[in-house]
Amino acid sequence: MMGLAFGTVSSALNLDAPGKRAGQFGLTHSGNRHAFSTIRAPLGVIRGGDGPTALICGGNHGDEYEGQIIARRLYERLEPGDLAGRLILAPALNMPAIEAVSRTSPLDGGNLNRSFPGEAHAGPTREIAGFVATQLMTVADLAIDLHSGGTGTAYLDAAYLCLSGDAARDAQTRAMATAMGLPFAMVVPPGDTPGDFDGAAHAAGCAMLSCELGGEGKVSRRALEAGWQGVLRVLVDAGILHEAAATRLGAGPAPQTRFLDLGAASAAVTSDHHALAEPLVALGEAVSAGQPIARLRDLHRLDVSAIDLTAPVAGIVAIQRAGAIVAPGDHLCVICPELSGTALDALLAQTARGAP
Repeated sequence: MMGLAFGTVSSALNLDAPGKRAGQFGLTHSGNRHAFSTIRAPLGVIRGGDGPTALICGGNHGDEYEGQIIARRLYERLEPGDLAGRLILAPALNMPAIEAVSRTSPLDGGNLNRSFPGEAHAGPTREIAGFVATQLMTVADLAIDLHSGGTGTAYLDAAYLCLSGDAARDAQTRAMATAMGLPFAMVVPPGDTPGDFDGAAHAAGCAMLSCELGGEGKVSRRALEAGWQGVLRVLVDAGILHEAAATRLGAGPAPQTRFLDLGAASAAVTSDHHALAEPLVALGEAVSAGQPIARLRDLHRLDVSAIDLTAPVAGIVAIQRAGAIVAPGDHLCVICPELSGTALDALLAQTARGAP
């Protein structure tokens, strides 16, 4: 393959030849700043053998950093001899958003993770999505899309088991989440976020795993290390990375993963007020139904009584808001019930049958 192109996005990087090469993909966009420029993002490939191919992506959202670092580390620390297959590394999918330290693109306001499978000549964000979907996903056996909570939220370090309704595909994703060995895995219903990376990868016939690592617009050393080891374990499990290389780079055995239901059984705790929010629970804490979760205080008056928001369901605090100033409709946290192995088996079977 000696040329990759979709719409105005293109790359000259050769993905097929053995060895290790770094290049870029470039986007043409006629705006005030970029009318006579190409917006570039790094792209790399390491090929050590004829085994499977993994596409590793970071920077889908511009204010999420652990994935960007992990993808770059892989290029820095791996050589062709470490691989039985091939790695394609795209650490900065949405470079305009990364440069702007923004979840979405400043060029068109687009959210890349809601823009797949993309469309040519339909704006920069959809063109990037189309380039990834048609030029990178289609040559990969496995894709890993690395996320964090961004500036606005903190997430448990968790793999995402995004259900497709295809029993074999969902079993494969479950096995990948288990191999990754993050503390948690979130089980997401089919079609939960239309236009996302996961759906496009599945449509391209590519196995898919995403994850959330930390958040709040920071780089968490804990989340970074968990994600780093997890990616190495998935690559070994897929037959792409030699186990000796993963061990050399610090990957230990996979800890047990706890599965959480991010579907209909989960619940958000949501503000109905303009207020200053005081959290009463911590991320990862187990809570019971009716337990106070957050205390809201009127922003403008001292003589208005504080309001306690309570948990609608029992479960684990899986996602938590980063900021303390809230408005009506702002979620303070999301609580997810834990799934036993038997309950997860039943949920996957129900999804495969198309049951509600």
